[in-house]
Amino acid sequence: MFILLNIKPGKDRRHYLAKIPENIRNYIIKRIDGNLFHDYLPKNKSLKILIRCSKCNLERQSKAFDIIHKKSTLCSSCSQKEKWKEEDFRNKSIKTRKTEGYRNQMRESVIKSELWKEKQPIRKKSLKKYWEKIRGYKFEDIEDVWYIYRKTVYKMSGKSYKKFRNLINPDNLPRGRNKYHLDHKFSVLEGFKNNIPLYIISHSSNLQMLKEKDNISKDFRCCITKEDLFKEVFGTWRLSYGY
Repeated sequence: MFILLNIKPGKDRRHYLAKIPENIRNYIIKRIDGNLFHDYLPKNKSLKILIRCSKCNLERQSKAFDIIHKKSTLCSSCSQKEKWKEEDFRNKSIKTRKTEGYRNQMRESVIKSELWKEKQPIRKKSLKKYWEKIRGYKFEDIEDVWYIYRKTVYKMSGKSYKKFRNLINPDNLPRGRNKYHLDHKFSVLEGFKNNIPLYIISHSSNLQMLKEKDNISKDFRCCITKEDLFKEVFGTWRLSYGY
């Protein structure tokens, strides 16, 4: 039986659950997290469902939120084909694609994509050499540990942001694509290389808001030193606990 967790007392369960449309119910294969479901799903964007396309039978992952609100079983490819059958959509798309602005945008996108592909092997090679030189062992030996460390830091940083949002983002800057990103002053990669604990890297003192372009150009570089990081983190605790 499906049990919904983390519901505060007195809250209406209908706010968290939504009924699965009848035309979609038969195409849902399972929940990725392994839990069972019957007629309802939580309105959660992070909950993933394995669903089969009603047209091409392609099995794909989708979000429970999208299944409930879009009410479609089609995959992205079939959905695009259906849109192109509509005369208004087709004429509008063709008209847009003939403009010089669209062509320039696509040209720039292709150039950026090619440059990124060229840089990836060089970047991976240099990273492997760095690991072998600094740490004394190959990157492949600790690759899984690095991914676990990174994922855990991002999860803990999200919790820190929610708890100390007023300190990290006092101006209430918008987050998202082409907006602002949550950045680590002392980068996550450098924290992993220096064996810095997760709770220090994800501490609110190590978080800041940066524009998307600035964050991408910053990459894995650090704004502060390791000594400054420890001073800020432990200095904050001293002020909080009075010692």
